[in-house]
Amino acid sequence: MTLGDSKAVAAALAAAVAAVNGVGRPGQQQMAHAVAEAMDAQGALLVQAGTGTGKSLAYLAPAAVHAAADSSTSETRPCVIVATATLALQRQLIERDLPRVAEAVAPVVGRPLTFAVLKGRHNYVCLEKLNREEPEDDGEAALFDSPRSALGRQAKALRSWADATTTGDRDDYREPLAPQLWRSVSVQRRECVGAATCRFGQECFVEKARDLAREADIVVTNHAMLAIDVIEQIPVLPEHDVLVIDEAHELVDRITSTATVELSAAAVERAASRARRFLDEDLQQRLIDAAQRLDEVLTAVAHTPGQTVTLESVAGDVFLALTAVRDACHSAVTAMTVDREPSGPEEAASRQRARGALDEVHDAAGSLVTASQRDVVWVAAHERREPSIHIAPLSVAGVLRERLFNDRAVILTSATLTLGGSFEAAGAAVGLAPDDGHVELDVGSPFDHGKQGILYCPAHLPAPSMDGVSGAALAELADLMEAAGGRTLALFSSWRGVERAHEYLVGALHQRGLTEDLPLLVQQRGDAVGELVERFANQPELSLLGTLSLWQGVDVPGQTCSLVVIDRIPFPRPDEPVMAARAKAADDAGRSGFAAVSLPRAALLLAQGTGRLIRSSDDRGVIAVLDSRLATKSYGRYLRASLPAYWWTTDAERARGSLRRLREESATSFAAQ
Repeated sequence: MTLGDSKAVAAALAAAVAAVNGVGRPGQQQMAHAVAEAMDAQGALLVQAGTGTGKSLAYLAPAAVHAAADSSTSETRPCVIVATATLALQRQLIERDLPRVAEAVAPVVGRPLTFAVLKGRHNYVCLEKLNREEPEDDGEAALFDSPRSALGRQAKALRSWADATTTGDRDDYREPLAPQLWRSVSVQRRECVGAATCRFGQECFVEKARDLAREADIVVTNHAMLAIDVIEQIPVLPEHDVLVIDEAHELVDRITSTATVELSAAAVERAASRARRFLDEDLQQRLIDAAQRLDEVLTAVAHTPGQTVTLESVAGDVFLALTAVRDACHSAVTAMTVDREPSGPEEAASRQRARGALDEVHDAAGSLVTASQRDVVWVAAHERREPSIHIAPLSVAGVLRERLFNDRAVILTSATLTLGGSFEAAGAAVGLAPDDGHVELDVGSPFDHGKQGILYCPAHLPAPSMDGVSGAALAELADLMEAAGGRTLALFSSWRGVERAHEYLVGALHQRGLTEDLPLLVQQRGDAVGELVERFANQPELSLLGTLSLWQGVDVPGQTCSLVVIDRIPFPRPDEPVMAARAKAADDAGRSGFAAVSLPRAALLLAQGTGRLIRSSDDRGVIAVLDSRLATKSYGRYLRASLPAYWWTTDAERARGSLRRLREESATSFAAQ
């Protein structure tokens, strides 16, 4: 059997769809065959598949056929890597889709299909650290010394789970957990002493996961692991000849985030503390002095909480402070290298973790000292901690073009890849040129957005200002919520917008006598998104007010959500260092930074936010963008062309009337049940 056998791919897809009790869709079938052709040709494919298409099955079915193909003539065993951006999709693939697909397609491909999940080292319990007789520092010990406190109870529960788990996977632990507790039982990549040296090397959860991945037909991982493999060129992924990048609209941001380095005085102090037992007093003091000097310099650059200052170059006091940190770390690592051999495995592990922390700080300072015009460097001031300095690549397109598409098939897929009706921006972001032979395909959506959804923009409103959402826009929101009878997901571009909307709506609903009829659920900093969405989905009259973390991944089909409101076009903030630097670079090159960077970014986020409304063929409702520029500015046409073909209006009464009818139909339907 070969992948080019369209009958085999069609049969595998049909079996997979039946296994999940799905319905075959033309767009899904078209995508599956395009994916198969890309795998055969070892080429690149950009494929947009709207919500409801079933795109995961559209690539898993040809992946199964490919993995089962005869590899006797190939030097590389057929293996498919699937990289996702979100934990939710990773779980869906591993816990729901792949188990069913593997069983269903086995008769079609002629053998069982194997699959595995692979994550970064810090996602797994470190058995050496878990079983240490003594904690490495007082801070770690303190976490477990107060069993009656909330943190102490979490620590006890974590220890019990860690002793019993067979995977050691952080994502298998579903109880509340403070981040510092997880850090106390896990290690970063540089802190690991290595399986050959570690006393728990044969039992290591990471090594077991990697062994399973090396033998699997399909390996599910994340964009961060892909970035380490591609950008840092550290071979953390098994050999493969096919790479599927799902949620590909997130890829550039995730790659950029992984490549971004942050350094603060606290990081230097933590490394010094960890290495204290291995250094003499002079070296220890040198590290502490370097940390203090770095803090003083960064505070002088950015001292107001929330302030971000982009540096044109790393020079003067900043350069000197970073050089002092780098050189102190280098001296400390050198001293540890020539020091005596460790007395046992515990000391060897402690020494490696100390050296790993020093190496990380050393390399961060070194990257900052040698920053070039291809980098963006900025200092950020924070409310509850010391300032930090960051460095990120100005662009990742070049390195992705060079390293992502070599010697394998690469399929990039998402529900939102076309912006302004074109793949050009998405292709350019990952280094693909229009004439390089890659394939672009939009299989559309199974939903009739023009009949199911209205896109409404109140053109009469004043354009948003730097002061945030206006009173007139909030009054419009209250009118729409009343017409909808709640059932509203209101998305804001800032926490300030959420807080202001909440304050306004409490008063407005009270004046209208609707406080009890239209209850509000307001996202708070640190809230678990899943819990918020579950509460929202289970109470139809509820309205959920939230910020950017709710713009993606919220899936509430049915009558619970009939109105999605977006406060403004989500242009990048002027103080977002990387976006601002990319826009400036485009301007300097004679292009428009607004058109090349800011507008596509806003279009992508707008498409993601508006996509919360239509999640099934039965969903109907209104999307209201309370930003008159969508209707009045010339770029509004580009933004609307980046969205599904909703029915467009600027008529407020038409939008409210539609919401009232939906509310009445919902009440009638509920009464009839």
